[in-house]
Amino acid sequence: MMKNHLIWILIYALVALSPANAADFVLEIYGNANMDEYLNQDDLDYINDIVSGKIEPTKLADANFDGKVDEEDIAQIQAILEGREEKLTFIDMLGEPVTINKPIRRLVNMGYNGVEMTRILGAEDILVAYGQDRTEHAIFFPKFAELPFVGSDPNDCDYEMIVSLKPDAVQTNIERASFTVGGLDQKRIFENNLKDIPLISLNMREQDTLVKNVRTYGYILDREQEAEEFIDWYSKYYDLFVKRTASLSDDERPRCVIEYTPYYCYASGSSLGQVLALAGGKNILDKKIGPDDPKYGSMLDIEPEFVVREDPEYIFKAVGSWDSGYQFDNSRALAAYKEQVMNRTELANTAAVRGNDVYCMSFWILIGAGNNIIGTSYVAKLLHPDLFEDIDPSAIHQEYVDRFCRIDFDVKEQGAFLYPPYNRWPVGA
Repeated sequence: MMKNHLIWILIYALVALSPANAADFVLEIYGNANMDEYLNQDDLDYINDIVSGKIEPTKLADANFDGKVDEEDIAQIQAILEGREEKLTFIDMLGEPVTINKPIRRLVNMGYNGVEMTRILGAEDILVAYGQDRTEHAIFFPKFAELPFVGSDPNDCDYEMIVSLKPDAVQTNIERASFTVGGLDQKRIFENNLKDIPLISLNMREQDTLVKNVRTYGYILDREQEAEEFIDWYSKYYDLFVKRTASLSDDERPRCVIEYTPYYCYASGSSLGQVLALAGGKNILDKKIGPDDPKYGSMLDIEPEFVVREDPEYIFKAVGSWDSGYQFDNSRALAAYKEQVMNRTELANTAAVRGNDVYCMSFWILIGAGNNIIGTSYVAKLLHPDLFEDIDPSAIHQEYVDRFCRIDFDVKEQGAFLYPPYNRWPVGA
């Protein structure tokens, strides 16, 4: 019995940590008894075999999270499948089980992309507060711009206001891979100030875990169908990029770097680092930091001399959401960022600057939710135009806006997302 239990743990770890495509993961909801990527009738059949003694319990078989696997877990899985469960327990991105009461009718959302995913799933009406003041982003977030903002940093939140809003749950800003370092400490601060309010901390940024977390979030919000509609759309493109870039040799992947502020750059495990890898680029930071480093999913300061020595063929500048995006009618801010990079004397002899291959890209098409697949398409088209001849990044962007943002916006005529504008990129449009 112990041997079988250890085998299940090993299988779980390998699947969870090594996704090859959008569907290779374990759905971390208690009740997913067979520990695959779905919660369905197969789990009901599986737990019946556990309760009858035919097979050993698995990590997630304790559907009602009471410490034992019995007939009550059969009833809980049945309730989940029929959409009538009163509680649901899931494992958050920090590896901790969280139990929420269902349904959630009032939600405070502090996350940058978690709030966007709430809208994608058609649940924006349950939001009662947001982390940041979004009045400047009313074009993209017309509903959210009207919400009170309560802060997102656990050390600087208006906890009194949050409690007064009587939320059923709070979605934290712990939503990206970099929170594997220090995330638990921040979560404890939230817990100490929001006693008895369940906390939702799911990774809504990195591409390799997004589908898993969206499916989990769909169950949390009772929006399973909407979650699957988004997953189908997202996975179609994600899997396409995986398939087409997987066979590229190291020499066929152009040397690239993505920075935020000068020389503060994205490692390959971060949200933007994954954009670059999926698009068929080679991150020069891989010479500095590998997958076993806790900061692999983060940004880090690098020396200008390192960039010069590694000689990137492309430099991408990630521009924040307050300097780019849907609320702008010109690209002056983006152009200024490119000029700043081009004018660094130490970079004058790099291949990227010599070839004028410095590209400024907005966070709005790079970070989290469905945005990162948009940024991937632009970068892939630039780096490998022949491989992605049939891909129209602006069409993918427009599809995302129309289907999941539900705003009236023409991405070709409005906003500032790229500099130079896409119609001036070498690949054409």
